[in-house]
Formats: sequence, C-alpha cells, structure tokens
Amino acid sequence: MIKKQQQNTVFRKMQSLFLSVFCVFCVLFLGNAQADSPVDTWLADTSSKLSSKHAKVQWKFAHPAPPVSLLPPLWQSGFDWLEQVSDGTIAFKMYGSGALYGATGGFKAIRAGIADAGTCYTIAEAKGFELLKTFQLPYVSPENPYLTARIINELAATTLKDEFTRRGVYPAHVFPLRPLTLMSKEAIRTPEDLRGKKVVSYMNTPGAADALGYSEVRLPFTEIYTALQQGVVDAVIWIDMGFIPFKIYEQAKFYTVLNIAPATIDTCLNRKSFDRLDKPVKQLVYDFQQKVGISIVEKAEQFSQKAQGILQGNGVEIIHLNKQQTQQWQKAMAPVRTLWMDDCEKAGKDCRALVSEIDRLKEKYSKLSNDELIRLAIEEPVQGIIDF
Repeated sequence: MIKKQQQNTVFRKMQSLFLSVFCVFCVLFLGNAQADSPVDTWLADTSSKLSSKHAKVQWKFAHPAPPVSLLPPLWQSGFDWLEQVSDGTIAFKMYGSGALYGATGGFKAIRAGIADAGTCYTIAEAKGFELLKTFQLPYVSPENPYLTARIINELAATTLKDEFTRRGVYPAHVFPLRPLTLMSKEAIRTPEDLRGKKVVSYMNTPGAADALGYSEVRLPFTEIYTALQQGVVDAVIWIDMGFIPFKIYEQAKFYTVLNIAPATIDTCLNRKSFDRLDKPVKQLVYDFQQKVGISIVEKAEQFSQKAQGILQGNGVEIIHLNKQQTQQWQKAMAPVRTLWMDDCEKAGKDCRALVSEIDRLKEKYSKLSNDELIRLAIEEPVQGIIDF
C-alpha cells in the first residue's frame, strides 16, 4: 500500500512537471500567432469601458509555470485587456514558478486566500472530481478541443461547478488540451499491436493497461528518451507538447493518431474576493474566464499544427486509423469506461448521465467551425457557472 501511494505521489509530480514543460516549450515552437484570429480581435478591442464606481482592486494570480513559458504571457495579455476595459478597476499581479503554491495544493491555497485566483489542478486530487475527470476517459470527449471547451463550460453551469464549490472555491477557466496519442518504436494500429508492450502512459484511465494487455511503466519525463533508446519501453502515450521538446521522435518513428482523451488545465477563484466585487465587475471578471480560456486553447492548437511538420521532417510515420481500427480501440477501452462509471456511482455521482449530456452537446455544436466556437466563447459566454 505504501509503495503504491509513493508511486501515485511520484506520478502526480510527473503530471505537474509536464504542465510546466508544456509551458516552457510551447513558446519555442509557436512562433507568430495567426493574424486576425477572433482571439486577436478580442484582445485588440478595449473600446468598451466598464461603468462602475467600485474601488480599485488588485488580485493575486498564482501558478507553478516558470517564467520562460507560454501560459504566463497569454494570461498577462488577458489581464492587461481586463484592466483596460475595467478602466483600472481590477488588475492582476502574477506570482509564478510556485512562489505562492506549487502544482498541487491549489484548492487549499485559493480557498485560504493565499491568492485571489490561480491554478487548481484537479488531476492532483484523488477524490471529488469524478465528473470533470470523466472528460479524460477514452473516447468520451470530442477530438476537437474547441468543442470540448464549449461543452465543459456548458456542463460547468449545471453539474461540474459543484465539484469546485464543495472545495470552497469558484471555478474560473477550465480548458482542454488536444487528446493524447501514441508514439512507438514499432507501428501500432490496433489494440492487439500494443499487447505485451511496455508503455509509458500519461492517461488518467485506471485499468487501461489490464484491459489492453500492456505493461504500464512510470518514468520521469527526462528518462523516456533513454528508456526508448535502451529498449526499456516500447511506446509512449502522451501529447505533442511532450513528444517535441523531449525529441521522442528520434527514438520512436511511429506516431499513431489515437486521440484518446484530453487533459485539462484548471483554474479557480477565491469566493470572498469575487463576492466583494459589485455586479458589473463580477460580470466582467466572469465573462473574461471563458475568453482567456479559449485563447489558450487556440495557442495550443497552433503548436500541434507545427508539431506535425516537425515529426514528418524527422522521418516519423504518421498513422491515421481507419474507421474499423478506431472502433477496435473504442471497444478495447470500453471496460475502462465501465469501471469508471461504476466507481463514479459509488461516489454518489451519475457519470453515465454526464456522458449522455456530452454526446448531446457534441451534436448540438458539431457543425460550428473552430472560429465560430471561439467567437461563441468570446461573444456569448455560458452563464451560471458562478451564481451572483
């Protein structure tokens, strides 16, 4: 039991480190942003000023990302917009690199008022976030993170918000990353191809190794390259923001587009800090959360597009699954989803009903383009995530 707890603690730290690595290296590859995107248009428009007599306030925003990273500049751009539009009523001061708290402990710190807002990663929480973590199950969320972001916000207004408020905080912006996929030393097209392999996996999917017949190996990110080189492991289930900076493509020459499940980066607000604002300022801060969240989704997507070119340029074979192969993966992962649903019910929650709602919203928004989904987040933020 102690050994298992120690392994879980190490893995959580690895997950947290990955978030920082993602931040560090995204900025190296993103290059110039796309011109005249809906996000650029939003950030450039500060003409509408808030009408409020609220006293000026400055909030602390905390996160564990290092200074040379993607996320802090994106957050800062949003905070600058918010300060201008509020006519200086609300400003943010960022405390990064774990200055106020690390990748774990965000909920406790925000609840205690150590910061007014900041990251609070649900992946580090053992219990209490069964509904939000359902989005990370195999083949539950859409492959398109813009669509997933809209669905998360809509469901946050009904059920997901309760998982935050029970922890004594308000949900802020929760945004998904592109679904995890696979790189391997040999071509992997079906679940059977993975059987017997030794796999480093960053899926939040308990029971997947047993269901598919592979051995799960947990390693620090810095050891993956050498482990592949020496034959200690055969494959890695991860995302582009890990494959590229760690040059996994030098040892694993096959990239299977599984699009299994996304991870999310989560932030929350101190309830007292938000409740002290007057209603116009509350509305501005509330709407801002979805706007800045979708802007980060856009930047991550730009990275993924460039990553494909980097992989191909280094001789990696990109394997796109046909319909039959995709169905084989979905069938193989079905026991994993069933186990999660059963455990969710034991925790007093209805994850099966949540999946039905996800499917309904997929259909509702399936015909919208990415730009339309971005504009929807900016122009029509979902209301009701925080009651005020």
